Amino acid sequence: MLDENAFKNFKLPRYEQVRWQIQKLLVQSKWTIDEPIPSEQELASMYSVSVGTVRKAVEGLVEDGLLVKSQGRGTFLRQPNFATSLMRFFRMRNQFGEDVQPIGEIKKLEIIEAVPAINQKLQLSENDPLIYIERVRLNENVVVLSEKIWLSAHLFSALKDIAFKDFANLLYPFYYEKCGQFVSSAVEQLSFKKNLQDPYLANQLSEALVQVCRVAKDIQGHPIEYRESLGFAENFNYEITIH
Repeated sequence: MLDENAFKNFKLPRYEQVRWQIQKLLVQSKWTIDEPIPSEQELASMYSVSVGTVRKAVEGLVEDGLLVKSQGRGTFLRQPNFATSLMRFFRMRNQFGEDVQPIGEIKKLEIIEAVPAINQKLQLSENDPLIYIERVRLNENVVVLSEKIWLSAHLFSALKDIAFKDFANLLYPFYYEKCGQFVSSAVEQLSFKKNLQDPYLANQLSEALVQVCRVAKDIQGHPIEYRESLGFAENFNYEITIH
């Protein structure tokens, strides 16, 4: 049944109420990435509405980019493809000149006290503790990217009990699997850094670096991760497809 109390002060169309209810379940990690949401008929029965009402609600969530339909398989939580996002800025190739996805390796993970500037970016209270991660990305065993990551210690508490070797190469699906936190979108800023040395990149002070700062957000648009990635300017490559 629909949660009538949630809408008692609002005159929303029935399909908008269903849309809100489904989105609420998505936020609560009701279904995994590989699990389809219930069929239109099942949702119609669940909320005591018509199939047409459910279809309109689901289509709205598809248009919003929260769900994706797969022919013959069902409707799934849409997972943005962040796997190649940094490759828009850094082109990585192997010895044969082929594009490759660098391998992630956790170097440090610890609980730290609040950092005012970071807590503000994550919209946390000024005293909320953080999880701080240092991570490198390797191409043929050479460090090509150095990353610093900050997370809410409360939302991501499960990470502190996981061995570094058990972290997945792609962190966002890993966050969802282990902590129930789904990254739906991100905002990135790029800048060039001079006179900066990174211990993992082991660069010379004279070598220019590129820094990509990213705020990753959940389905509701709340920031849940802040990340700073450093790479060599000589590997900088900006690529975008315009339709």
